[in-house]
Amino acid sequence: MTTKPPQQRSKPTWWRSPQRTLLRRALFQIHLWTGIALALYAIAIGISGSALVFKGEIERAAHPSLFHIQPAQPQTTIEQTIRRIERERPGWKSFALEDFEHPDQATSVLLHLPAAASTPNYRIVSFNPYTGETLLDRMRYAGLLGWLDNLHVYLLSGHTGLLVSGWMGVGLLLLSFTGLVLWWPGVQRWRRALVLSRKANWRRLNFDLHTVIGFWVSATLIIVTFTGVDFAFPDALGPLIELATGGSLSARAAAENPPTRLPALSSAPVLTLDQAIAAAYRALPIDAPPGYFSLPSTPNAPFHVTGYYTGAAPFSQLVRISLDPHTGALLGSSSTRQQTRAQRIEQYFVTVHFGSFAGTGWFGILVKVLWVFLGLAPAILSVTGLIMYWNRKLRGLWLAFNQ
Repeated sequence: MTTKPPQQRSKPTWWRSPQRTLLRRALFQIHLWTGIALALYAIAIGISGSALVFKGEIERAAHPSLFHIQPAQPQTTIEQTIRRIERERPGWKSFALEDFEHPDQATSVLLHLPAAASTPNYRIVSFNPYTGETLLDRMRYAGLLGWLDNLHVYLLSGHTGLLVSGWMGVGLLLLSFTGLVLWWPGVQRWRRALVLSRKANWRRLNFDLHTVIGFWVSATLIIVTFTGVDFAFPDALGPLIELATGGSLSARAAAENPPTRLPALSSAPVLTLDQAIAAAYRALPIDAPPGYFSLPSTPNAPFHVTGYYTGAAPFSQLVRISLDPHTGALLGSSSTRQQTRAQRIEQYFVTVHFGSFAGTGWFGILVKVLWVFLGLAPAILSVTGLIMYWNRKLRGLWLAFNQ
């Protein structure tokens, strides 16, 4: 009597049974422990990012007087207003102007304490550009929105927090890539892995929420996370993006450092802010009016002005110029339209990160709503992932410990 040999199991393949492959098991461990380590960060960064998507609209609703200025005959100059603001706030020094290109909106002066010039939490005083009346005086990170902004960008810890957030963003990229690989259930079940099961128990529903949501948001989440990492490490990622897009590092360096003349040493008085602003309007393209005005730190330092092209996504297309502080003559100029392909791509990272690239119409609102839900995805994935770990590992240990 002969016996049949025991049936041998087929060798696991990624195509049909990825769960049995050694590579998947290794990636699962990386995904698991990275997710546990970054869970709180993912929740905080995701929720704060969602809250900031409509930051501009919220500020308009909270401070309508800043956006409904009635144009009138000027009763004072910007120079006089800024000097009065400084006198009324001893120790505070103005270093920039913004929002002065809109005749029906308030102008804002940015101030800092010289001893804390490097801190990102500067003071903002908004005033009526025609009367000089102060309309709002606040710190950049004051209030709930300001706190969330500080948390999202700097983890409430200044430049050090930005670097820590950048490295944690690298961890989120690792989570996204490994999660996308782990999602693949095999050729026979991939369609079912795209949707939630309507008849599943709560544990299966939690698993489906983690895998299905993770799959559908993975591509966009990778892009948004990568832009955030670039904010922390622009000098490191910039050249890599340049090479990846077929660019030249020498061409990039030339675009980053355009020829600029130094101001001539002079005993002539420095231009008033009103004169310098008028010079900036003359020097900038008519379709890129000045939007940010950096004040000279010393009498012979130039004025630096940024003009934003009208009709473009926020911060995506701009011109930077420097002006002689005594004559207003143009010393140097650079435009994003003259940058390398990689630099132009990077210039859109801010508007991609916060979902403001689609404009202010109905489509732009729809994109921002989607970005709000996208920001909630890391929190959902973290919570569902921790619940999965509890069900698989910790729950049994907890029950055994309490018997």
